[in-house]
Amino acid sequence: MSGPLDGRTVHFEQPEIGDELVLNIGRREGCDVHLPFDNQVSRLHARLGCLCAPVTATESVADPFLLSFWLEDMHSRNGTYVERDKQPVQGRTSLRPGSLFRIGRTWMRLDEPLSL
Repeated sequence: MSGPLDGRTVHFEQPEIGDELVLNIGRREGCDVHLPFDNQVSRLHARLGCLCAPVTATESVADPFLLSFWLEDMHSRNGTYVERDKQPVQGRTSLRPGSLFRIGRTWMRLDEPLSL
């Protein structure tokens, strides 16, 4: 993250196969990613999701899965932006690990999930 939380990392548990994890991002207390210092952030600004989908098993991998990520603006006043795109996110947009996105004045990066 940028701003007063520059360098801070937010960790979350990987969802079980077939499940989806949704993180709320905003200025409101109780948001999973709480950004109270940024007055350009709405109370509930955006949601970040992680879907863990099963894929076809092989002999070498018994329970394979694929993680996919998405970002959705929650009708915020100032929009949600991915990378250097000048147009705000409309609906859900796919993210790949390493993607930068901006909520208000705060830049965030979706990092590679850690392997267990």
